[in-house]
Amino acid sequence: MAIANETVLLSVKGVSKRFGITQALSDVSVEFRAGEVHALMGENGAGKSTLGKAIAGLHKPDTGYIAIEGKQLKLGSIDDAFAAGVRIVHQELAQCPNLSVAENLCLHDMPKKSVCTVDFNEMTRRASELVHKLDPSIDVAMPLGRLSPGKRQICQIAASLEDGADRGGSSPRIIVFDEPTSSLSIAEADRLGEIVRELAQQGLTIIYVSHRMGEIFACCDRVTVLRDGKFVATNEVKDIDEAALVEQMIGRRVVTPGGKAEGELNEASALQEAAGVGGEHPHAGKVVLSAKSITSPGKLRDVSLKVRAGEVLGIGGLVGAGRSELLAAIFGLDPRATGDLTIDGNPLRIGKARASIRAGLGLVPEDRRHEGLFFDLGVDENIVAPRMPALASWSLPFGLRKIGEEARLVRERIKAFQVKTASTKSKPGELSGGNQQKLLIARWMGEETKILLLDEPTRGIDVGTKVEVYKLIREAADKGLAVLLVSSEMPELLALSDRIMVLADGVCTGTLEGDEMTQTNVLTLATRETSAA
Repeated sequence: MAIANETVLLSVKGVSKRFGITQALSDVSVEFRAGEVHALMGENGAGKSTLGKAIAGLHKPDTGYIAIEGKQLKLGSIDDAFAAGVRIVHQELAQCPNLSVAENLCLHDMPKKSVCTVDFNEMTRRASELVHKLDPSIDVAMPLGRLSPGKRQICQIAASLEDGADRGGSSPRIIVFDEPTSSLSIAEADRLGEIVRELAQQGLTIIYVSHRMGEIFACCDRVTVLRDGKFVATNEVKDIDEAALVEQMIGRRVVTPGGKAEGELNEASALQEAAGVGGEHPHAGKVVLSAKSITSPGKLRDVSLKVRAGEVLGIGGLVGAGRSELLAAIFGLDPRATGDLTIDGNPLRIGKARASIRAGLGLVPEDRRHEGLFFDLGVDENIVAPRMPALASWSLPFGLRKIGEEARLVRERIKAFQVKTASTKSKPGELSGGNQQKLLIARWMGEETKILLLDEPTRGIDVGTKVEVYKLIREAADKGLAVLLVSSEMPELLALSDRIMVLADGVCTGTLEGDEMTQTNVLTLATRETSAA
């Protein structure tokens, strides 16, 4: 736990911010102390990221003020916030993967020997000084894209530690972390937590936006909850339990079986109860998907499975086990994959995504930003994208689109999946992370989909939206949809799955059912030695 004092460093008073018809923040006031790790929590769309970006000067509030040690910042000025010592580490890594670590860290201010010559030695020295404070093992000459997501995140944090004196400012005093662990493994997230605590112990104020309860209770001193853009409460972490925190976030009481919540296990138990996804779910329907001997060089070896209508088949395993690769191969995104697929008893040629879509497969990928949503298109076209050929008037020249039919489908999906958007023409980037995820699910969860492949469906979304997603998955299965679910959150995997198939090193090491589905058994299979190919 960080060592915080009672001195108020940063004050936010009466801050409001509207985007079009959406009131993102409404008269929010909160104080941040020097040397503390202060969490911001709330459902997606609650205003957490908006508040963090307002503090960093990326958004200009409509009303209110932001002050550091009593001195008001110029609202909406990145330069003024930077000069005052405010930094931000974004959820989405804003980096150039083809450039070296050193080049990424010095892009804004390349050291030069002369007007036209870069001083690479100075660039390496400067980058090493920043990065090696956090992780001495990182080679700053290596292309950044070759690093793991965790090490890339460390490099982004290192960039935030830059001294602003050469730009007329000060050293970093306040760092806003916006969902820093949403794409990290457990080990990488633990290391990041250590770095956050070390920074706070050095006197920096850390504003920590996260949905992971375990992180909040492990490394934060205080937590402020926002709901619908409004301030709800600020709590000392040591004085609040998880159930009470969830109640503040979603506005209703969620009772956990064990009383005080401890980490993500109890969080998921609470969500399971709230979503009504516990208990036995019979899956006596016919086999909808059969996959035999799915193999991909370096990724998968001879994996076979069957999924029935109305069944949720969980795919367990550690990072790198081949879970996402299996879904990609089944959906047709891996051109090197081989094996036999049948849908409703009909053979499906592997490696052809269009054929998979026509056969009734839908895929919600792990990375909604780079692999899922079309950020240059509106909400409406994101929803109808896979249905356009089926809806088009093929009897007319060039297969003209039926705009009226598309609009009807969009309205139905937005209502059914409660996607909060100002307009059907809004871009996905204007939506909160949770609504982006619901938008992606809404694209595929229709009558035309027989088999839904879900890869980390609740990554980076808040507890309230998790409840909604859990309900959507269970309701879809109850209506006869066959679901393959990949999740790194063990309680989620156990709560939603009717059976769990476990992978290790691209090989199926076992399948669990009923009382066999325990965390111990999943981890035992996930760490089992596999024979060489």
